[in-house]
Amino acid sequence: MRKDAQANAAISILDEFLDGQNLNIIFSNWTKNNRYAGSSDRESIRNIVFDILRVKKTFTSVLEKEKQPINGRALVFLYSVYYRLNLNEIFTGQKYGPVKLTNFEKEFSKLSNENINECFGITDNIPDFLTAEFKRSLGKNFRNAMRLLERRAPISIRVNPLKSDVSSILECLSSEGMKGKKSKTVRYGINITGNPRRLTQIQAFKDGCFEVQDLHSQKTIEDLPVNEHTKVLDYCAGAGGKILSIACSLKGNGKFYIHDIDERKLKEANLRAERAGVKFKRLEAKNLQKYCCSFDYIIADVPCSGSGAWRRNPQQKWRITPESLNEILTRQTVILDEAKDLLKKNGYIYYITCSLLKIENEEVIQKFLIDNKYFRLVNKKNVTIDNYGDGFFCAVLQKKN
Repeated sequence: MRKDAQANAAISILDEFLDGQNLNIIFSNWTKNNRYAGSSDRESIRNIVFDILRVKKTFTSVLEKEKQPINGRALVFLYSVYYRLNLNEIFTGQKYGPVKLTNFEKEFSKLSNENINECFGITDNIPDFLTAEFKRSLGKNFRNAMRLLERRAPISIRVNPLKSDVSSILECLSSEGMKGKKSKTVRYGINITGNPRRLTQIQAFKDGCFEVQDLHSQKTIEDLPVNEHTKVLDYCAGAGGKILSIACSLKGNGKFYIHDIDERKLKEANLRAERAGVKFKRLEAKNLQKYCCSFDYIIADVPCSGSGAWRRNPQQKWRITPESLNEILTRQTVILDEAKDLLKKNGYIYYITCSLLKIENEEVIQKFLIDNKYFRLVNKKNVTIDNYGDGFFCAVLQKKN
């Protein structure tokens, strides 16, 4: 596909998103209806859409100031100006491309670089209702976090020591035309620094030698002091990334259990476990009471706003509302209350979010400790969003004897 055709596809996808449709469904439908598009075309279109959504508030503020309609075309035009792209290659007016530039677009594109920078200005690309909470939560780190959330997320992998090692995977990546650098902070982590697109297509991935996982996600549970005799439950397992990391670090020697309110998600967790060479036991909701006071460690990687990973999923920040955030906060409290009864005495809950907000992190823990005097806070850590990984929070809670 030519650049103009890719831009036109991005315009149609953004129009549907602005109409309130789910972005993942939009992409899925577009792919089904445009089977001629190759993987590189799909990636390019996805990058355009995600780059725009990361800074959508900046672009919409310009359009509002200039009294222009907010639609997919206007956003793609501003994106093209913002990144100094060749407008004549994009707005061609040809069969598969956007129509040629309007008079407003022609005049706007004539602005000097200095005037364009001033026009775009500095905008916090987060929902208005959360600005004060972000500032309260992040303090002096607020501005840096805002800049990072506007950029593409870094790509990293976790090596499976059951099947390989960091040095071997680095050599493998190089032979496949990719570049990686060993993490200085995570034992089995590699930061992908070049050509990550083929990661999940190479044989080493298919053989379970590594998984794609954010470095900071790995860091939250890397030091969990488990051994082959401990029973570990991932209570909100989803696709099982965190318990898979633990199981692989023990080379499969342990007792690992998974649970999720949406049991369909656990199919992916089991597929990943099979690929990695480990096994999980699945706990169905109807059988949870049988496991009262059974586990040494419970990972509660709870549903959250996802604000620490919004650069990876920028559509999330434009869908969250005060009402949906309150529902999330309630769910976080309920999960802790459910998990505590499954824990042995002297056992530990690892409460984890990928949120930057205190209301989902420290304040949830504070409330839990007030309501449950037989628990104590062992430690907590905020893993700051940076150039290597997303933002996470982890609190370790112990059930007293």
